[in-house]
Amino acid sequence: MTGFGIFIFVFFVLLAIAIHEAGHFATAKWFKIKVDRFFIGFGPKLWSVKRGETEYGVSAFPLGGYVRIAGMNPLEEIPPEERHRTFKAKPGWQRAIVLAAGSVTHFIVALVILASILAISGEPDFDSPTLTIGTVGSTAADAGPAPAEVAGLRPGDRIVAIGGRTVSEWRQVQEAIRTRQPGQTIDIVVERGRRLSLTATLGETVRDGQTIAFLGVSPEFGKIERGVFSAIGAAAVDVGVGMKDSLIAFKNIFSPSTLGRLFQVATGSEERRPEDPATIVGIGATSGDLARRGDFIGLFLLVAGFNVFVGVANLLPLPPLDGGHLAVLAWEKITRRDVDMRKLLPVTAMVLTIFGMLFLLLLYTDIVNPLPSIPG
Repeated sequence: MTGFGIFIFVFFVLLAIAIHEAGHFATAKWFKIKVDRFFIGFGPKLWSVKRGETEYGVSAFPLGGYVRIAGMNPLEEIPPEERHRTFKAKPGWQRAIVLAAGSVTHFIVALVILASILAISGEPDFDSPTLTIGTVGSTAADAGPAPAEVAGLRPGDRIVAIGGRTVSEWRQVQEAIRTRQPGQTIDIVVERGRRLSLTATLGETVRDGQTIAFLGVSPEFGKIERGVFSAIGAAAVDVGVGMKDSLIAFKNIFSPSTLGRLFQVATGSEERRPEDPATIVGIGATSGDLARRGDFIGLFLLVAGFNVFVGVANLLPLPPLDGGHLAVLAWEKITRRDVDMRKLLPVTAMVLTIFGMLFLLLLYTDIVNPLPSIPG
């Protein structure tokens, strides 16, 4: 099942790449811009076929893809008779659409996935926790089994009484734990086909600077049922939140503290955290864990989040990303002067070097110090 989860994730990554490039391709064709190549992957060519003026193919390393649009390469020589069909010959608004189309497809894919999940399975109502246990375990990767696990509590158990008192709301479970000290025992009655009486020794955790008792359970939540249009609206909000979070993540990853911690994680002097950045190798392993525990909703949420992140990344105003080209286009419109893209080649090389070094650091970390496995 783990391999199946990884296969699903890789399949959707390759599909997202193909759709991204198809966005550039379709809009360029729509505006009658010549497209020489449409390739998935980089490096040595594995297969290609030419249809009309465009060569379609697959390269050895599926780490992205590209559409070669006439006139976008500053070193390309364009015959005079074809200059009217180049990228630079088209109006600014058409060029902007072609550039943004790739990232927009990622947001559409994420929207479709999220809306489908919301319409089919509903949305957890975090304001209505039930007395049924949803998860059992510690939130810390290196904390060992939670007190609830040691006591024998399981997901799906319904709590009937705790600490000698019958409960009707989840907050009563929380209060029973909060009013005790770490190390104390607490009696718990659950329904699991029949009633079972269990005893747990509370652990300790730190919250808001205070040491409090810790059991290690979280509830199942009620569901908000949504129709198709309501699901699309809620999914659009989620995509917007994901875009904001992705921008924050980019800002944080290049901060000195985050980079320093990543080097420590790579050398093994720091533990890997679930929220740490990862490459497709690390994310693929997480997708395998989700499939292993049967959490396919979580798996598709991961795919949706990945698409939002990639869409935002492509819009960063850095060459050679799509956002870098959009920034150049905006500058040309403001100053009313063409930018010589050849002068930006050193900046492009620098950006590729920085991102390449970060990718290699994270890839090495994913191999030698993987993300913590999801329990279950």
